[in-house]
Amino acid sequence: MNQCHRFFRRLQVLFVGILFSSLLFIAPVHAVSSAAVSPERLNQLDTSLQQEIEKERQQATAEAESKLDREAIAAIEETKKAIAAIEGGKTQEALQALERATGKIDILVAQYPKLALIPVAAQVAIIDFAPQDFNLVDRIRNQVKGVAIAEDFPAARELLNNLISEIRTAIVNLPLERYPDATKQAARLLNEGKIDEAKGVLQLALSTLVVTEQARPLPLVKAHTDLVTAVTLTEKDRDAAQRLLEDARAQLKLAQELGYARGDREYAAFDKAIKNLERQVKARENTAGAFAKLQEQFSSFFNRVSEVVKPGDSSNRAEARRRD
Repeated sequence: MNQCHRFFRRLQVLFVGILFSSLLFIAPVHAVSSAAVSPERLNQLDTSLQQEIEKERQQATAEAESKLDREAIAAIEETKKAIAAIEGGKTQEALQALERATGKIDILVAQYPKLALIPVAAQVAIIDFAPQDFNLVDRIRNQVKGVAIAEDFPAARELLNNLISEIRTAIVNLPLERYPDATKQAARLLNEGKIDEAKGVLQLALSTLVVTEQARPLPLVKAHTDLVTAVTLTEKDRDAAQRLLEDARAQLKLAQELGYARGDREYAAFDKAIKNLERQVKARENTAGAFAKLQEQFSSFFNRVSEVVKPGDSSNRAEARRRD
């Protein structure tokens, strides 16, 4: 456990350090916990699972990149140029860079008058450190509750890291409420000859960029892969299909135990629906309609649980995190 904690600390440092780059970090992914599936089937499932996870990662990356605003990115770059010019003693160049930055920000304010945050950078990472053992998950959950009651929040945060199993999208946003004032204030200070104060204002503005996050739970991706694979095996290998359905229920339970929409009533409905499918498969009944309905409902559920965190909804939480 201690080794896991130390490793995750290193991962966090890496994750923050590469946030502004396009580098993707992929952690090792645990195998599906269905020990009852034959080695041949398990290999087939592992391949399907890896492909499904990669598909989700690519989709998350594409969605994040599509939200980035070029004008906002340029405004930040101009701010950095202004700081560099100040440090180089080139006040006029700094003023010109700030003028360009302010112009781009004015365009953004006019374009998005009701939007508080504008995405400027994104990072997608697969983080999978949650155990597959329900007893261990339960033990960690109880430890989290214990240290939280004792108000040992650093220990609680560290323990919570061990309950993460997700494709995480982190988006860095430019706050439109504060940033425009900062560039204008810096320009005024430069004109007044207050070089250090102007630089400080710009550095502070860059530090107020807000990070929002979205999580696609990996246990739900695994459950969906189980369901899709089970459909293909129903006629050829009913025993394997049944075991995959059992594993899909286990993955749903794992997602719930890890806290992903834990109180959602659809978990119980899916468990019941999959149990009914298991019975139908065992009785050699036609399951095509039931599978199709279940997959449609599951896709809707997955999208809802993985719903994008809207900037306005998360600004307070992200701002509080920044101040910590």
